[in-house]
Amino acid sequence: MYHLPNAFCQNLVEEQVSYSIPKTIYFTEEKIWISAEVTQKGKPSSSQVLYAELLNRENESVHLAKILLEQGEALHFLEIPSNLPSDHYLLRIYTRISPLLNLENGMKQQLVTIFNPRIPPKVVANRSEQIVKKGHQKESYTLIQGQFNPKEIIDIPEELKGQKIQELKVSLVNPFLEEERQISSSQLYEGKAEGVLIPELFGHIVAAKVNPNEVDTSKVYFLSVHGIESALYSDRPDANGNLFFDIGGLKHWKFLIAQADQNGDLMNFELQSPAVKTRFKNGFTFPQLEISLADQELLQKLLLSSGVQTYFREKLNQEPVPVVTGFVADYSYNLDDYTRFESVETVIKEYVPSVAVRTRSGKKEFRSNNEFGNRFEGNPLMLVDGMPVFNSDQLAAFNPKSFEKLDVLARVFYLNEQNYEGVISFSSYKSDVGGFPLPTNAIYSPYQGIQIPVELESEFGQPQEIRNLQDLRSVLTWKSEARGRVDLSEVKIITSDLPGLYQMSIQYQSEDGSAQSWESYFEVKAAED
Repeated sequence: MYHLPNAFCQNLVEEQVSYSIPKTIYFTEEKIWISAEVTQKGKPSSSQVLYAELLNRENESVHLAKILLEQGEALHFLEIPSNLPSDHYLLRIYTRISPLLNLENGMKQQLVTIFNPRIPPKVVANRSEQIVKKGHQKESYTLIQGQFNPKEIIDIPEELKGQKIQELKVSLVNPFLEEERQISSSQLYEGKAEGVLIPELFGHIVAAKVNPNEVDTSKVYFLSVHGIESALYSDRPDANGNLFFDIGGLKHWKFLIAQADQNGDLMNFELQSPAVKTRFKNGFTFPQLEISLADQELLQKLLLSSGVQTYFREKLNQEPVPVVTGFVADYSYNLDDYTRFESVETVIKEYVPSVAVRTRSGKKEFRSNNEFGNRFEGNPLMLVDGMPVFNSDQLAAFNPKSFEKLDVLARVFYLNEQNYEGVISFSSYKSDVGGFPLPTNAIYSPYQGIQIPVELESEFGQPQEIRNLQDLRSVLTWKSEARGRVDLSEVKIITSDLPGLYQMSIQYQSEDGSAQSWESYFEVKAAED
């Protein structure tokens, strides 16, 4: 069980969140790559989970990604859902506690433009002229030229090459969005962020709530998570109806199943989103997204550009915390090593001498041996991929053709404050409960865990040498100090075949330690026929 003492919450250290994205214009199903850093008093944060959220103009959360923080840093992506309508959205980056402790430093955000070809924005006869970007550049730091041909090398001003670079980004300007920079929380929000202060020091914590007017603090609730591995958790509500399931070292799962003890009623049970709630200031509105027929050619090229892949690999074997998914079995059975039968009852009778099948009042029950060689008097804890099964008769009759393994614990098993007379635990091939029916009162939710960490296989934005194909990169380069030292003398920036106005942005640290920024705009001309 996971209930935070007030004294612990009062001693939490504020977090400073910073992040970068390579561009601000996207299509649905495209990935918004995010490089982020979270610190506490200048050192890597102890938080393990970073949240990347999309908010619509009605202040509704439409998508939330959970990203693993490793030593306070993260490089990952938010994959845009296919059903979002074309519009501007607010991308927000934070941890479970950062905006609640300090909204200004703990939540960073900016507007991004998302197009959905199936749900286009408003079409007008004449859209206002493309937004002119003049840039903010010191006179001594200028690009040699303001126009480039496709596949031409861009030289960075020599004076900048000696600076301590924190970020370098060169990307196509978003002609549909006037303000592409990050917006401070003090400009956007009224009052404080609302949410429950839940430090995530070991992994994600799933929060739930039951109606406080009907709460029974002795009632046990179960939560099983299912993915590459599956695991079971339990908790009892506090006096206010709050439940917290600390998933801990198990990071990556695809869905979860909630149940009350003995398949009890869940009518007053509700999973809580980890997204914090804020209120926009009076007068703040998202700019309207409009297109005209004159934008058609650009949008078609941008749609093709959205298909340019950034290649990465998943780091499946890097769990920072050892995963304990259940118990140490006394007996394990690989079911493929035995003749298959059409019911769990027959499998148990034929192959598992430590468990007996009994019939009581016309229904099948299981009895496990204990450590003294005697039989327990009640059903063991019955699990399918970590999901509790309270109907032994249904389990006995089920065809285990999709079950790969059976683990048996022939001892008393303790799960938090509950104890059970042994355990029989089936694991399916795909960790998806193997087709076993969902208990009648259970809640299934596609609530996913933390995304599997990734690493880039090549430099972001580098041209791909594929013969006879256009180079339609809208991001020419994107580097940040969080992903390693940025040496401008080693950076090679090559324009693509995608014409338009581009921005080069450099964040660096001056000799006195202050943060400085430089940006300039240039045009890439269309290729001559």
